[in-house]
Amino acid sequence: MAGAGNSFALWDARALGEPRDAAEVARELCERTWPGASATLDGLLVVSPGTDGAACRMTIFNADGSRPEACGNGLRCVARFAREQGFSAADAFKVQTDAGVRSVEMVREGGAITAVRASMGPPRSIEVGVTLASSKGSHRATLVDMGNPHAVLFVADERTAPVAELGRELERHPRFPKRTNVEFAALRDGRVHLRVWERGVGETAACGTGACATAVAALREGKLVLPVDIELPGGTLRVDWDGAGEVLLTGPCEVLWAGEVNLERRNVLGTTQKGAKA
Repeated sequence: MAGAGNSFALWDARALGEPRDAAEVARELCERTWPGASATLDGLLVVSPGTDGAACRMTIFNADGSRPEACGNGLRCVARFAREQGFSAADAFKVQTDAGVRSVEMVREGGAITAVRASMGPPRSIEVGVTLASSKGSHRATLVDMGNPHAVLFVADERTAPVAELGRELERHPRFPKRTNVEFAALRDGRVHLRVWERGVGETAACGTGACATAVAALREGKLVLPVDIELPGGTLRVDWDGAGEVLLTGPCEVLWAGEVNLERRNVLGTTQKGAKA
């Protein structure tokens, strides 16, 4: 599935059981190319039955096997998958994540699901005007914790920003012992134009929590009012926040391909047989 170009493999643990080594499954699946996907995948989403009133649980593994706490595009993909696969009989329900319980709701046009609106929780912390030193000089950033860490840099033009070089360096800056995501944002035509260096992935087509963090930073710095559309290479996300409560993220999610795959590496499937539905 893909959310605004952010692409994932989904593992239905209700049908397949939990993978014995989900990190290794993520690394193997994200090395491959897939029908409908323009590039290799960004991660693996394991969807399990929920508890305490939640329809399901989402666990995320990045392409390098690391486990981030939150993923806005992944959450929307899981929400649509859970609704269509019968985890929930209603269009609005709750999903458990490592960052907390999140509320989601299907957006329909003519009866068809066209997008998902997700409550991403309130920002856990916001630090404005933090100076980050790098080999390319010093950079002013706003740090936003959306359940996972983000360093938002406002730039004159994201199209010419050194995303790969600077993103790779700032991801592992000493300020961030668990690494960070890095956003390069430009304000143009009443919208935010954004490129994201994602922790454990590299530059990505879209990042939902990164879009949320950028909107929060822009509002806190007085650069714009919300809601706002965030333009990313893979598509458009809309973010709204009242300055105090939960951040709302709305955007598309679609199924790119469904079928069976063989996992060639041993000892990753847990209780399942070789081969898994993706």
